[in-house]
Amino acid sequence: MSNLKNIQLTNQAQIAFGKRLGLDLDSKSIGVARAKIDDAITRDFYGLTHLGHPSEKQCALALKFGIDISSMSKAVGAAYIDDIMYQLNMNAISKHNLAPGVFVRYTDQPNENLVISSIAPDGTVYFKCGNGQRAWARSLVRA
Repeated sequence: MSNLKNIQLTNQAQIAFGKRLGLDLDSKSIGVARAKIDDAITRDFYGLTHLGHPSEKQCALALKFGIDISSMSKAVGAAYIDDIMYQLNMNAISKHNLAPGVFVRYTDQPNENLVISSIAPDGTVYFKCGNGQRAWARSLVRA
């Protein structure tokens, strides 16, 4: 998780809660910790054992960030992917100095300029006069 510097990690109270459930949540993101807790409930409370697996595409993406999710459950793998996507959004916001009033364009549409109206905490960028049009920060560059 060292290359995912914007991801919130579990605190001591959350780690202690995980220990009561028999889970090691130390140095896990909040999303990954929640997925591990949900998996424990699914296994131990409902008695279900097949929790699925991440897709090959998810595994390949996670490996680019040094995270092997191939043997994890589908939910835990998806939580790691969510963390990666969040980090990519935060990287784009920082790299391109994205903020309200800034002109941007989609990385794959060089001729269409849009003006940022606001940016949500998760990295969703909303546009002025866009009738709700939005995009992930990671898919934009400054125009």
